[in-house]
Amino acid sequence: MLQNGFQALQTGDLARAEQISRQLVARNPQDEGALLLLAMSLDAQTRLDEAAAIFERLTALFPERAEHWLNLGYLERSRDNTAAARHALERSIALDPQQCEPLRELGLIESAAGLNHIAAVHLSAALALQPDDATLRAQTARTCQRAGRSDEATALLQGWANWTRGNPDALADVAWTLMENGDMETAGHALELAERQAPDNASILAKRAAFLERTNRVDDAGALLARISLRNDDLKEEIDVVRAQIAGRSGNADEAYAIYETLVRDERIALRRPELFFALAQISDKRQDAAQAMSWLQQGHAVQMQQLRASLAPQAELDAMLMPPVDVSAQDYAGWLGVSSPSATESPIFVVGFPRSGTTLLETILDAHPQLSCMDERPFVDELVQQIRERGHDYPRDLGKLDDATCDALREHYWKQVRERSQAEAGKRLVDKNPLSMTRLPLIHRLFPNAKIILALRDPRDVVLSNYMQIFRAPAYARMCERLDSTAQGYAVAFTAWNRFAGVFKLDLLQTRHEDVVDDVAGFSRRLCEFLGLEWSESMVAFHEHAAKRGYIGTPSYHQVVEPVNRKGIGRWQRYAQWLQPASSVLAPYVSQFGYAEVTGATSDAPP
Repeated sequence: MLQNGFQALQTGDLARAEQISRQLVARNPQDEGALLLLAMSLDAQTRLDEAAAIFERLTALFPERAEHWLNLGYLERSRDNTAAARHALERSIALDPQQCEPLRELGLIESAAGLNHIAAVHLSAALALQPDDATLRAQTARTCQRAGRSDEATALLQGWANWTRGNPDALADVAWTLMENGDMETAGHALELAERQAPDNASILAKRAAFLERTNRVDDAGALLARISLRNDDLKEEIDVVRAQIAGRSGNADEAYAIYETLVRDERIALRRPELFFALAQISDKRQDAAQAMSWLQQGHAVQMQQLRASLAPQAELDAMLMPPVDVSAQDYAGWLGVSSPSATESPIFVVGFPRSGTTLLETILDAHPQLSCMDERPFVDELVQQIRERGHDYPRDLGKLDDATCDALREHYWKQVRERSQAEAGKRLVDKNPLSMTRLPLIHRLFPNAKIILALRDPRDVVLSNYMQIFRAPAYARMCERLDSTAQGYAVAFTAWNRFAGVFKLDLLQTRHEDVVDDVAGFSRRLCEFLGLEWSESMVAFHEHAAKRGYIGTPSYHQVVEPVNRKGIGRWQRYAQWLQPASSVLAPYVSQFGYAEVTGATSDAPP
């Protein structure tokens, strides 16, 4: 009789399957097979609450059976009961650690909640048990990328064209990871392949629309989205987010605001997508409503911090940006071992500065010069620290002990990463723009002591406010930007280190002020070329046209640098002066050092 019930379930006769299972349970309330049939038939009829009660009964009667806990975990996830799903899945894993599925499910739950560090651990463990699962591999790569484990993500993506064959959903996930890793050409190709394999797959079309918006092809994104926006309720959240982004880029701020506000009213969405609060804050700021902007920002930061703390990241790791870096004194520097070094033209041009100080604008102007090539923000300098440690040295204490062979090997590793992991054009001088490389100045000076360095400055109050108004994925940086006063403290830590380092090393340095760049792009670009020893190019003035052709720009400013230069954002801090007050004493020395008056002329049109 039980076999007949399962046959009815398999053929879709759900009422018959339920009837048989209930007859069997009436005879024996502890009949494991009958209870399982009943739970599955109720689940298939989307009677989830009733099904959950039966699965709970199975786990109570047979607590050592891992599969019952797994089934309960699946069901609780369907009911959006995250806490109960986690508990059930963790119990299943504890009973049978060699199961792939509960690890995968738990990883997907944590990823959906924004807890990518935990998700990456679970998904990686699941993949180790089922290494040929293309969908799982693509999910793991994407989660590792979002968790900041880019090396692991890159390794997982190797050979993607082969292992995603016949799996367009995995292909689309791979494309998104490639995009987040800055490989836009390959990402676009992968999405085109995915759409070709599944032209009516709404999820893939939504990803392509988001990709087009992210690469500044807003009209194309809108046209593609129109094909799916009215026909797929399952993807409503994903589609609505892209709709809002396109509306905002198209000048329809009210429409974007309404979409975002509707999304955050759903607590389940709000608790896993803090970026929506930041988007609402940006629109409120454009409306000159500082109080409402601050309200959204406070909510967004609270959700993000809740996610980070749930990720169980060590507090010392979260506070890393607030800790003073290890110093290199003049006495230390005097004792450094002499080594050979490349010339300025053989070295990268480093663009550094605290984030949101105009480094992306500088990079875009430089990239428009025909003899220069940029590679977007890449962590290649930072990754050299680990290379030093793997060679048995302490950083930065042993920098002076590095000999010619070691320095050559480190430089070769850097250039290898540039060749293999960036879109920089061979035969042109490289521009390495990464704002916080300013804190790695001892390392830069050790390997490239003749390099040209450009320091981007902006009114510290505008810088701190702009950082607070952005959502950052790097855990330590997000923690630093949790409050305005903590952001100001991080700024002070960075520039205290910069001032010490700049006083020790002999730098070939150009300091720039964002406000001066904005006021005279032509004059500033000539000054840049003079500093770099290049002939001036008129293309540097029309940098926004070059940026539009470039497509992807992997910073929060990606939508701004494809527009002509303007004074938006200059003096914006004054509208937020009352909230910035706790940070004013920390920033005052830098306001003075960099030549900003205590009160600057604010503009009335100061959106981000």
